[in-house]
Amino acid sequence: MKPSPDFSINSDDMKIRETTAAEYKDIFGRHPHIYNSAEFSELNRYKADRLYYLLFEDSKTRFGIVLGDDGERLLSPFSAPFGGFSTRKHQSVMLTDEAARLLKSFGESLHKKVIVTLPPTIYEASQPVRSISSLSREGRIRHIDINYHFDTTRFSDYENIIERNARKNLHKALKEPFAFTHIRDNDDEGIIRAYNVIKTNREEHGYPLRMSAEDVLMTVKTIPADFFILTHSGHDVAAAQVFHVADDICQVIYWGNIGSYNSLRPMNILAYRIFAFYHDKGVRILDIGPSTEQGTPNYGLCDFKESIGCSTSCKFSFEL
Repeated sequence: MKPSPDFSINSDDMKIRETTAAEYKDIFGRHPHIYNSAEFSELNRYKADRLYYLLFEDSKTRFGIVLGDDGERLLSPFSAPFGGFSTRKHQSVMLTDEAARLLKSFGESLHKKVIVTLPPTIYEASQPVRSISSLSREGRIRHIDINYHFDTTRFSDYENIIERNARKNLHKALKEPFAFTHIRDNDDEGIIRAYNVIKTNREEHGYPLRMSAEDVLMTVKTIPADFFILTHSGHDVAAAQVFHVADDICQVIYWGNIGSYNSLRPMNILAYRIFAFYHDKGVRILDIGPSTEQGTPNYGLCDFKESIGCSTSCKFSFEL
């Protein structure tokens, strides 16, 4: 749907202008993360009733945001772990405040709440912190998720930074005949193998799997990705799906193992091999994702991620 040419929300110094996906792509050649890109948004357009590509302008284009209308709310992201503002360079607190006010006014003009979930603060820390401050004063905090990440610069001292039980489990797994395989994002057959392991894991735990196999295959045509499979005596027992989401940051979208192999500690060795892989590739941060659901912690997941050397940051979600 084309934007209305006369649509705008104004303040004294800044206005919102709705634009097209093509212009949005031209203006924001770089984003704080891949989920804010026009390419990713267009890939998932069918999941929203309508998309809004919004520019926040004074004498310059200061911010952009993509909102998906689900019929009741305006969402950023509408089909991703997080969204928020894009900028071409860091913007001041004053300008971020103005953008937050305009965003709230945009929602009010359509009689809809705006929901914004920001990336964890490990993603270009200064701008998300400004957004946290501005959005919290214009709206309310819906929830704060505990997000985990592994800093690969610590990998060379890995055995000393993990907890004693994790070290014991890793040593146990290292004695098993596990084989670790990296699958590239152009290997459809390998991707489906990894997906099937993850699907079995999610079903065993009663967790939703929000991406179909077809979704995964389509997404990796837009987002660079890696897949990993851990086999034991020729059987696929654990797998991971990882997206390259930002400069120097990759994100584990899904990982898991077949439950009947739990006693062999496959997740300890899978994590170890993946951390080593990205350390060797020069990727600084591996985002492992939250261990909370709308702010409510899964204590088992929190304990596991902390035991294998992960650090924490906050991921904020707001309602305007």
